[in-house]
Order: sequence, then C-alpha cells, then structure tokens
Amino acid sequence: MLEGWTRQQRTRFLKWDGTIKPRLSLVRRFAEFSNQYPWQWEPAEVEAFIDHLRATNTNFAVSTGRNYQNHLRMFCDFITDPRYGWLAICHERFGQVPVQILHEWNTVTHVTDYEGDPSRRPLTYDEIQALFDAADGRVEEIRKLGRKGALTAMRDSAMLKSYYAYGMRRREGIGLDLPDFRRNPKAPQYGRHGAVFVRWRKSSKGSPPKRRTVFTVPEMDWIVDVLDHYLAEVRPRFDPGKHPALWVTERRGRVSRRSANDAFVAARNAAGLPEELKLHCLRHSNITHLVEFDYPEKFVQDQAGHDYASTTAIYTGVSDEYRNRLLQKKLTQRHAELWEEPEVIKKMGYRWHLRRLMAEREMFQTSDLVPLLAERGITLSREQVFRLVTQPPQRLSMDTFAALCDILGCQPGDLVEIQVTNEEIRKTAGEAIGPLPAVRRTSIRRPEGL
Repeated sequence: MLEGWTRQQRTRFLKWDGTIKPRLSLVRRFAEFSNQYPWQWEPAEVEAFIDHLRATNTNFAVSTGRNYQNHLRMFCDFITDPRYGWLAICHERFGQVPVQILHEWNTVTHVTDYEGDPSRRPLTYDEIQALFDAADGRVEEIRKLGRKGALTAMRDSAMLKSYYAYGMRRREGIGLDLPDFRRNPKAPQYGRHGAVFVRWRKSSKGSPPKRRTVFTVPEMDWIVDVLDHYLAEVRPRFDPGKHPALWVTERRGRVSRRSANDAFVAARNAAGLPEELKLHCLRHSNITHLVEFDYPEKFVQDQAGHDYASTTAIYTGVSDEYRNRLLQKKLTQRHAELWEEPEVIKKMGYRWHLRRLMAEREMFQTSDLVPLLAERGITLSREQVFRLVTQPPQRLSMDTFAALCDILGCQPGDLVEIQVTNEEIRKTAGEAIGPLPAVRRTSIRRPEGL
C-alpha cells in the first residue's frame, strides 16, 4: 500500500523530502501506535492518536494537527479507491476492507485565514538596527580575540542584511548566484545591484520553483554598498574559484539553510533580541516596512512574490506610530480644507437697462417699441419685444442693438452695464498638503516619525 501511494505521489511530481517522505513517516507512526493494519483501522484509533500527540507535546499546533489529519485522510482515500483494487484484495485475503476513518466530526475545522506561529512578527526599526550592529560587532570581537571566523562573520552580516533588504525566504537567499543581480535602467545609480532575480521562490505542489524580480528600493539602497564590499573584498578571500553561488563557505561550497539560521541566531543573541524571532521574521520586516514607507499595496505584493494580496496582509504588521502618522496626515488635510482661504475666480456679467431707459422717455408699454423698430427695418413680434424688455437677452443681433440705441438716444454703455462677479471655489484635498520631507539617513532607514 505504501509503495503504491508513493508511486501515485511521484506521478504528481510531488517532492520527496518536503512532501512524500513526511507523509509516509506519519502513516508508519500511526500504524505503530494503533498496532493494527490499515484494513482494521477505525475512527477511534485516529482520534486516540491525535489526542496522544496533543497530550505529549504542549506545543502541538492546530495547523500541524490539521496537516496530520489531511495526510492520513489522503492515504485512506487511496486505499479505499476502487480504482486501485485494495478493497477487493483485503476482502479476499482478510475478510475486511479499509474504510475512511477521518470525517467532519473528528477533524480540525478551518475557521481563520491564518494559523501560523504568532511569534513570527516583523522586527522594529530599532531591533533591525541592533541586529545589524551585533552582526558587525561579531567581526570586531573575533578579530580582537585573534580567533578564526572573522571572514565568515563578515559574510553572515552581509547575508542577513540582504535577507532584510530584499525580503527573501531562507531558500531564496542561499540559492542566489552572481548573475542573479541585474541593473535597473530606471535606477542606474545602483549599478549592477538595481534588482535581484530570485529563482527559488516557493513552489506550488507538483510545480517547479517560481521566479520573481525584486527591485532595490531607495529606502534600502545601503544594501548596494554592502554587496559591493562583500563581492570586492570578502568573497574573493574564500577562493571560490568558478563557483557561481553568492554566499560561499570556507570549503568552496554554497551556504546551507542551517548556516543561514545559525547566522541569524548568533546575531540575535548578541543583540539581546527575543528568542522567538526567526530568520523568516526579516521577510516580515521588509514587507511591513515597505508598507510604512507608503509603497502601493500591489508593488509590495510583487516585491514579496505573493499571488494574493491577502497573503501580503498576513505578513504586514504596521506599528501604532505608522497608523498615527496616517491619522495625523488625514487630520492635517482636513484642517487645511476647512481653514484654507477660498480661491476666487473672476467671472463676467452684465445688467440690461432697457426698461429703465424706456420709462425715462415715458414709454411704459412694451408694444410701443414694435412700430419704432419696424421703422428701422427690425421686424419683431409683440411677444419677442416683451421678452426683450423684461429679460436680459442672451443673444442679440447688432442691427437690433443699434436700433434700440437710436430709438432711446443713448450709447451702448447706457443700455448694457458690464459687471465682474467673483465666484469662490475651494481647492481639492490633494492640493492642501505638499510632499513629505525626506526620511533621515541612517544605517537603516525608517519613515519619518517611527
């Protein structure tokens, strides 16, 4: 049964070390615990197994329990599938058939979007600075003691800084090769370190590793000097020859995942940071700090290599100072809206004095104008003349206008008075606040006010 299940998973191109091998180990552990064959398993056996794991391991996580249940469920699906024939074989040989022992009443219900370790939080800017200072300080300490390992400590310091600057996973960082760094034509000042091509991005089940390009951002451009120094003065001292790896060991090999973890732990302990912080927390820190530097959500998502924005949101843990800064910015904009002097726009208008001029000449009936206009070649109906007298005309022919001036014995300025009407228009909210001042330059950078 286990051999057949292994072949089935290999056919789906699942990975041996990360997927198939742990599943087989779990099935063997459960069989050893129950002391029964798969065709003898019952739901009570798996319930006792999970309960035993929880009782003997106080740190047994909900997500781990769900994974165990899913793996056992998949194995039971395989041996109870009629297409593989195990039901007929077991019934013929043992008089019993395997059944599905996991169902909705004895499995963990998925009710939240994130069930990861809550200790995986982003580091604050002070913690990042302390971590880097401790990593650099280890180099000086080793040199003072006259011990070996100063070169390795310098490599580890540069490696940790690159994990933070580019928000990489552990596997992504150690998998970098020298050609993976590329120029960015939009940022020529960064030279060959304008972007990094990550080739070992986390893969989906049954697929090869995904890829993404991570740009060097201005707030973390100090990584350019770090990498230039490492490539020019540190890496050649390892004598790597033609090895393409960016991070190499004293034995001319690629740095392992464990070595990357050990480098972080050594710097973390030297800085006096909490033990629950892991190397992956630097990735959380990069994503969070990009958000706090006011980069758009889509840009941060692409930098992190997440398929969904909801995944990026899980990694984001902005500080209260950042939220207060956003609130203060909104309040300032609103205050400027309310108290800003309105912008005045000059608008032209006019007043029509035809009725007043007629009254001054004892012409009180609008119909009095009809024959006078006809004498001057202007033919208008009584209704048209009434509207001309009682309402300011929007359009008026020059012949009619000249005839009215002749009838009333006035100048054009006496008939039409030009006026200026001032109209107040408030500015939009976006015009109230100018660009934020530049952030303070330090070994690492942080948004203003954080």
